[in-house]
Amino acid sequence: MSAVKLPARPSAKKSAGTKGPSTKAETSPKTSARTSGGGRPPIFLVDVAALRSRTRRRRLVIASLLLLVGAFFGAALVQAQLVQTQAEVDRIQIELNRLENDLALLDRQVVEASSPEVIVERARRLGMVRAVRPVYLVATRPVAP
Repeated sequence: MSAVKLPARPSAKKSAGTKGPSTKAETSPKTSARTSGGGRPPIFLVDVAALRSRTRRRRLVIASLLLLVGAFFGAALVQAQLVQTQAEVDRIQIELNRLENDLALLDRQVVEASSPEVIVERARRLGMVRAVRPVYLVATRPVAP
């Protein structure tokens, strides 16, 4: 709260060179406060405009701090989501590399299995024999689709 304290009435202090009658009100500040107001506390004036301005400023500071804290939490959540997504991407990339290696191995096995030497060897194991005189068929008319 903004409060302005009014200055107390100056009490007449007795100087060393001053002569004259002195009263208790002039020499004792405690007594002067009691005699002037009957034991009341000093009067304060409240500057309402300054109070409102300070209240607005406090609200602005609090709102700014809340916004800043919210932004930090938001950034932390986004960062956590990015880390989680990156871990998933890494896992999928490792799986893709493994599958590509398996595909390359299978392609090599297909190429090896389809070579003429391997085909002849497999046919021999199945009991097939080479023809002594091969017979070739000649098409006399074109085959219609």
